[in-house]
Amino acid sequence: MTKNSKANREGDKIKTAIEFLEIYYDQRIKVGDIAYEAGLSPGRLAHLFKERTGLTPIQYLTNIRIEQAKKQLLTWDDKLCKFYSEVGFNSESYFIRKFKQFVGVSPSKFRAASRGTTR
Repeated sequence: MTKNSKANREGDKIKTAIEFLEIYYDQRIKVGDIAYEAGLSPGRLAHLFKERTGLTPIQYLTNIRIEQAKKQLLTWDDKLCKFYSEVGFNSESYFIRKFKQFVGVSPSKFRAASRGTTR
């Protein structure tokens, strides 16, 4: 096996991992689940994923969840206290903290600003 063919196979496995994350972002996902889907050990997945994307698999998953949250907040009419689980977070406080970290404002302020209202 040549070095290029191994790199291509590994690239395909990371692509599989990314596709898995994009489909199942709203589910409880562990690194072992991602590794299984990609056909890699958790350690090898973590190494290759970071090498190819610059992020750990969990950081990448959090990015997907935050981006989905931003999209869904534009149409979400229910109270925000129920929202976090819709995008795969297990706790409201963790969701709010991560959202602020990535976006710079709380989910409620983001929603209010995007709708042109103030809170």
